[in-house]
Amino acid sequence: MAITLMIGSFVAILNQTLMISALPTLMHEFDVPSSTVQWLTTGFMLTNGIMIPITAFLIETFTTRQLFLYAMGISAE
Repeated sequence: MAITLMIGSFVAILNQTLMISALPTLMHEFDVPSSTVQWLTTGFMLTNGIMIPITAFLIETFTTRQLFLYAMGISAE
């Protein structure tokens, strides 16, 4: 369990780091100022903040198998 939590924490930090390093490229490619691109960071953090309690609710409500099958069904469409 501890290893799973450590891997999840690492991936979350890695995602944030990768997005921040991509900001200059996004600014150049889309020709937008830094204030506009910084909204991506805000949106990313808000999405993470919203998804954490939703995920906790789903894990308590449904079985792992149900969640897996539903996720596979969504991504198959």
